[in-house]
Parts: sequence; C-alpha cells; structure tokens
Amino acid sequence: MAEQARPLRIAVLIKQVPPYGSSLALDARGRLDRTALPTEMNAWCRRAVTRSVDLARATGGHVTAVTMGPPTAADVLREAIACGADDAIHVSDPALAGADCLITAQALAAALRTLPPLDLVVTGRSSTDGATSALGPMAAALLDLPYAGPVLTLDRTGPDTLHCVLQQDEGDREVEMRLPAVISVAERSCQAAKAAPHTWPRTAPVTTLDLKALPDARPASESPTHVLATRATTTTRHPVLLDGGAGQVDLLLDLITERLAAPAEEAGPGVPRTSTPGGPAVLAVTADASSTSARALVGEAARIAAHIGGHVVVASPPTGAGELASWGADLALELTCTQARPVARALAAWAGRAGPPWAVLGASASWDREVLARLGTYLRAGLMSDLTALRVEAAPLQRSDTQPAGNPVSGLTALREEPAPLHLIGTKPAGDVLADITAHGQVRIATVQTGSLPLPTARPRSSLPVRVLDVVAEAGIRILRTHPAYDHDALDRADVVIGLGAGVPADAYGELDGLRGQWGAELAATRKVTDTGALAHGRQLGVTGRSVAPRLYLAIAVSGSRDHLVGVERARTIVAINHDPEAPIFQHCDFGLVADWREAVRALTTRGASRPAGDMFARS
Repeated sequence: MAEQARPLRIAVLIKQVPPYGSSLALDARGRLDRTALPTEMNAWCRRAVTRSVDLARATGGHVTAVTMGPPTAADVLREAIACGADDAIHVSDPALAGADCLITAQALAAALRTLPPLDLVVTGRSSTDGATSALGPMAAALLDLPYAGPVLTLDRTGPDTLHCVLQQDEGDREVEMRLPAVISVAERSCQAAKAAPHTWPRTAPVTTLDLKALPDARPASESPTHVLATRATTTTRHPVLLDGGAGQVDLLLDLITERLAAPAEEAGPGVPRTSTPGGPAVLAVTADASSTSARALVGEAARIAAHIGGHVVVASPPTGAGELASWGADLALELTCTQARPVARALAAWAGRAGPPWAVLGASASWDREVLARLGTYLRAGLMSDLTALRVEAAPLQRSDTQPAGNPVSGLTALREEPAPLHLIGTKPAGDVLADITAHGQVRIATVQTGSLPLPTARPRSSLPVRVLDVVAEAGIRILRTHPAYDHDALDRADVVIGLGAGVPADAYGELDGLRGQWGAELAATRKVTDTGALAHGRQLGVTGRSVAPRLYLAIAVSGSRDHLVGVERARTIVAINHDPEAPIFQHCDFGLVADWREAVRALTTRGASRPAGDMFARS
C-alpha cells in the first residue's frame, strides 16, 4: 500500500477563453480576435484542475498548471493555484498568437519536457471556444504516451496503474492504463474548480517561457490550419409560431402532417465513380464500417476524391467489402487491431509507403478524434475538427514569369498559366458565427459531424481490393469492458427524434413514453442534460455531441443555442415546444408552440392516438 501511495507528479493543461457563446471575428491578420472580450478559465479545464489536485493530494504529490497565451492568461494560472495547484508554467510569446491546435500542442509538449518526469498529464475534454478535442491526443502523441478520455471516474489501482471509466460515444468503457499517461476529463466527471478573484495569489510561482526557451516549439506562422473567414449563421426555415398553448395541438399536428406529406428530395446524391489510377488518395478512417455514420463519411470521401481526380481508401476493422464499395470505397485497409495509438502509427507508416493521402476524414467520435489527432502529429498535418460541412475549392489561377526558349528579345517574358491548387475548406460553429477553415501542406485531416452530411445513394456493388494493415497492440492501455447504453446507430436511423432540454426533469421522462411509442421516436438531449447524466453522452446533439437528420425533430424545453442546433440542421422538419415565447429556438424551427411542455405532450399523445403514425410520417 505504501508503494501504491507514492507521490504523483501531475501537469494540468488549462486555457483562457472568452465567455461561452461569445461572437468571434477575425483580426487584420486573419486570426480569431479575442482581445476585446472578457476572459475566464475554460469550463472543461476547471474539471481537469479538480481531478489533478484531488489525485495529487491523495498521494502527497505535486500539480503544475500549464497554459499558453498572452500575458493576461496568467490569470487562469493564478486561479488554478488558488484551487490547489502548486506552481505553474506560462508559455507566452507574441509569435504564438493565433496558433492552431498542432502548434499549440507542440509548444505545450515542449514546456512539459522542461519539468521533472511526469506521471500524468491532464486536460479538459475540449475548449468552449475551439471545440477541437485534439489537445490531449496530440500531447500524448508528442510525448509518446498512452491516452484515455474523456474520463468520468478514475482510481489508482497500483503504483503505476489507473482504472478509468471513459465517456465514449457508444457507452461507458472501463480501461486500465499504465503511467505515465495523458487523460482528458469529461464534463460531468467532478465538480468544477473555481476560486473568487480576491483569493488568487498576487505573487504566484509562475515560470514564463517564450519560444527561445522551447527549441522544439514553432511559431504560429507555421500553423498548418487557419481561419479564412467568419460569417453570420443563416436559416432557410420560415418559423410559424402558435402562441395559443396546448389548445393548438390539433393545428400543430395538421401543419406537421402537411409538411411531411409534401414532396421532398429524400435520396442523397449518388456516390460518384472515383478510382483514378495514380491519383491522390482520400482516406476515411472508421471504427465501425457498417454504421450509418461510416456510410456518410465514405460517401463524403468519394465526393472529394471525384473532385480532385483521386480514389477512396477506407481503413477499418474487417467488414463487408462489397458494402464499402457501394458507399464509395476503392480500396479497403483491414485493421488487425483497433487501439487508437498503434492504429495511428500504422496509418502513418502506410502513408510513408503508399505516399501521403490528399485528405484524411474521420467522424466526430472519441476513437476517430484520437486516431486523427495522433496521425496529424506524426504527419505534421493540419487538423480541422468537428466540421459540419466540407468543400473543395480551387485557388485563383497562378501565373509565372518565364523566358521562352530562343526568345530573341532580352527581358521579354511569357505568362504561363499553372494549375490552380485545390483547397479543402471546412465549416464549423464558432460561438454564434460560422468559421471557414482550411489546411495547408501535403495532407489535410478533418473530423466531421457525419449527421450533418448528406447520406448518399449507394452505387452498385463491386469487388473491392482488401489489404491487411498489421496493427500491433500495445500494453499501455487495456480495455476491460464496455457498457453500451443503447443502440448507438439508432439515432442516425430514426425518422423521429425528440430532443429534451434542461426544462424537462429526468424523473419526468416517463411522461413521454406514450408519444414516443406512437411516433417510434428516439430520445436525444442538449449538453446540459447529458452533463447531469440524465441521458448518455452519446444522446447529446450539437457541436460536442452528434448530428442527426430525422424527418421530424421535436425539441421540448430546448432553448436553442447555436451549438445545439448544429446537430439538427439537416432535419426535414423542426418543431419546438417552449413556454418562453422569446426562446431562440423559435427563430430556427419550422413550427413553434408556446406552451407548458407537460400540457403539450399530453395533448399530442391524446390527439396523436387518433392519427396513425404511418399517415403522419409516410414518405412521399
């Protein structure tokens, strides 16, 4: 027992951010401008501080808080010290302003190497301003350590082992990992660390490091990704608001039935033929090639490959090759192991042999995020995270001045048009605006909200070449068991999804059973709901959750933040029920009912019993 209790040395990575939901614009250099906004510690970093301090105190250990940012970012370090951290490192250099996630991870990893050997590096699950969920896996790759996250609970089971329960998309997963390691902390893992400003130490043990002190770090100018533009969100919906309470449920049902009966383009675009011998590869990476998410991902890869004159390679565990071919694959890489760290290494080695892929795509899911974040560090490639749309654009035609051979006139030049380079541009929410992002270099990497993508119509099945990619399992992390909470793919397949906001208490969910049964609906929720554990994290819709495209999305007591609406923007019809006529959701729905949710649900259930669901939701 004494050996188990040896002191642990822990570093916690924290970030200073604008208040959640702030509107961000670009500065004169094309960087997101945060200078005019108030700042605070990232909400998810607060839980990382709590976990780090609790674990260190239990063993008589030591916590160093580390951040990167302008001089004002020292405030989050002072607050972390007030919450129990022992000392801090502040990475600060004007040349790092506007750094993307890869450059940030490299700088923070370089700072961590200046410390005595660490047992554990702790991060928050993500950040409220960037929402990349990439820092933890990237730091782990740069430090050559195992990674686990997001962590709900953890216990030290030996001098160099941790038992963790992870908040995965398909359900909770128990793992055992060896130290040293990197973990990220889930939203509802623990209480958030907070300290009032008057308790922050005026003189704190903070070491400031610039780029000169970190030879392994690089300036922001070398960032492989950057923001091209931000733009206001727009809606193509034309809300009809009913403010007569539950007494207007019959009219609401008539409107829903009429809208769903109208002709619509139900089928997605056809999967293009893509195989171009010798053309660039678009690599799609998935842990479940039989899922609806994988179908959308591979279809998007095929669309991009057709645009650039390339072909699609799908890396996944063994699956039906014919099905993958019908979705757009031209070659399958069969992974012999699904551990994220060795998978990323094997894919990097494959890219070294076959040539770098033009793009790598994955879903916005835990496994995909870790694999692609690690792969980005190995390939020094730009990672664009949690995108809701992708497009390929050509830059303006390039012209070069050349001296034609044999030109008798000295100094005369000819203008030669060169092929315009193609760029992969992704779109993601940034506060209450949308940001367009691009990546430079040989390889572009992106995680995508697959529910925001069109589901393509399959092409005829054909034979698909399959190559085995040997992935050697490692002992740094071991999966003990997985606790699936539900059919993870059910939300993607559902015609009707009922989304619950914080205004519906968990002990009242049973009141929805009758309506769910009539409509064959699946339940989903906002982040505030899943943070409480009322529904599984995999049921969360939005930027840090999932995206779905049902025929009908019924939002009950949902306020309507932009981050949540991203997850349902492809729904055929959005119906909102809220007692507050000023709720933002009413600006982004098709039909809104101002009513008490309980009264509205009872009325919908009673009236709906006389309307067969097959009539309401029949596909025209």
